[in-house]
Amino acid sequence: PKEDRDLGTAFYDSIFYSVVEKLRDESGRRALLVFSDGEDNSSSHNMMATIEAAQAENVIVYAIRYTETKKNGELTARNRYGISVMERIAKETGGAHIDARTTNPAEYFRQIAEELRTSYELAYYPSNPMKDDSFRKISIRPKQEGLRVRAKTGYFSR
Repeated sequence: PKEDRDLGTAFYDSIFYSVVEKLRDESGRRALLVFSDGEDNSSSHNMMATIEAAQAENVIVYAIRYTETKKNGELTARNRYGISVMERIAKETGGAHIDARTTNPAEYFRQIAEELRTSYELAYYPSNPMKDDSFRKISIRPKQEGLRVRAKTGYFSR
């Protein structure tokens, strides 16, 4: 019922605290699978703070989206915003945005597992050696046509 939903959804906080309290001290490759509609109405953190926390801790976020539409299948403004939030968080952290209504769970779990097994870690020395805590954008493009690169959009110079 609608009364149950009025209690609020802390979507951003669920990611933020998972990253900074649970995954921060874990070693190895870290990924977070989030099942949601991307809508938030009660977090103490916003989308940018959430993205920054995941990027700073090198946590990949896979956004697995379940969006309830109106009876005629139309998306509301809240639906569209939730979709854009989940797409952005996944993109900015190097993860993927998956529409759970159109993708079989066995398929997206296989896809995520394959990506985590076959991903590579790249490193480079920046031309600007200053450690000023600023966010520096990066762009990675393959030389070979037909390859797809998914990476976080930058890093903090710390």
